[in-house]
Amino acid sequence: MSSEEDLLNFGFRHNQDSIIKVIGVGGGGGNALNYMFRNGITGVDFIICNTDAQALENSPVPVKVQLGVSLTEGRGAGNKPEQGEQAAIENLADIRKVLANNTRMVFITAGMGGGTGTGAAPVIAQLAREMDILTIAVVTLPSEKEGKRRFDQAMVGVDKLKKFVDSLLVISNENLHKIYGDLPASKAFAQADNILATAVKGCAEIITLHGNINIDFADVNTVMQSSGVFIMGSGIADGEDRAMRAVKEALISPLLDSNDIYGTENILLNITSGDEEIRMGEIGQIIDYLQDAAGDDANIIWGNGRDEKLGSKICVTLIATGFKTNPNRILNPETETTRVSLQDEKTESVKSELKLPLKEEKRVELEREFYEPVGKKKNYLDEDDLQVEHEYQNEETTSYQNESRHKKSEEKRHRSKKHKEEVTSEPITNWFVKQFNTFFSDNDMEMDE
Repeated sequence: MSSEEDLLNFGFRHNQDSIIKVIGVGGGGGNALNYMFRNGITGVDFIICNTDAQALENSPVPVKVQLGVSLTEGRGAGNKPEQGEQAAIENLADIRKVLANNTRMVFITAGMGGGTGTGAAPVIAQLAREMDILTIAVVTLPSEKEGKRRFDQAMVGVDKLKKFVDSLLVISNENLHKIYGDLPASKAFAQADNILATAVKGCAEIITLHGNINIDFADVNTVMQSSGVFIMGSGIADGEDRAMRAVKEALISPLLDSNDIYGTENILLNITSGDEEIRMGEIGQIIDYLQDAAGDDANIIWGNGRDEKLGSKICVTLIATGFKTNPNRILNPETETTRVSLQDEKTESVKSELKLPLKEEKRVELEREFYEPVGKKKNYLDEDDLQVEHEYQNEETTSYQNESRHKKSEEKRHRSKKHKEEVTSEPITNWFVKQFNTFFSDNDMEMDE
């Protein structure tokens, strides 16, 4: 085995059965991955990818993939996403190798806006999808105060990433700033790493932490496959009324762009307790509260696990997917309101319908009651006028038939005009006649006896 192969496979020797991989891409993704590695996530393997050779060398993560070995020569992507993209393409075979080890689910974490994370993350996501791996991205988005160009690059990168992932969680630095205030730079970046780690840990341990009722990979795959943007929250509480306080905290989590989960189709709910095991009554309180918040149509798949480190605390983690509109306010810009003239719309619709070739003639029967004048029941239209019959369905129309049918149509129209004059002018009759004459020209009104 070469030294390169030894480097790539080192981290998998003791966890050959792990189906979940966490990949940190670029500077921001790498820092978050280092934080996760030091703090631990149960049952996952870590992979760090970067164009910066020094950042890779300083990382405690054992599985390292250098991107753009020839292109960047270990000096980074220079804040150019296109450079990061080409670097990932250069070393795509190395990434494929580490993902080939029994991987069924991959988390890609990156800080968007720079060169490597923004450019390489979509390339890695595309590869994972091609390998039929459930692909979830958890990324941070800079605020516009961090630079207009950086923000714009990040938005373009997120847009590309969305095309290749099953599910995407975007954490806004602007939102974190609102929650935590004006922190010193080092603490602000550390807080962002912590939030990314919490998101990935919460998602992964829904599967890997086992208890009396488990959420397995099939459940997660059903809820998250091709689900688009998802939101998640996590809350921890202790003492009296801990269940309600934990679920309420989860719904105001900084991971949530907004705390409104109403309208979601699916919720994965994991309830973890420590030495003091959660009671069934507490589980019921949590589920009832979420059902009320999400709506009666939301499908809640829940499980509970044990983590001795929690002691007497309980942790509630939820993942919500299947929103009809994008729940992330930054990724869901307001759409322009367009005024539409109903008359113009109807006219254009009629014009387009009249231009279409007649593929098949239909038999339409109109109810007698529709023609009945209000208050003048003695005046009826003839029976012949109550039906429109086409007896030439599925037959070729000859010139003789056309001439005959046109003649009948003229006779019908003449007779119909005479009857209209006799019938009392009631609103429903006038409406129908006007509408009927609007939608059909003389040649279209072929009404047979």
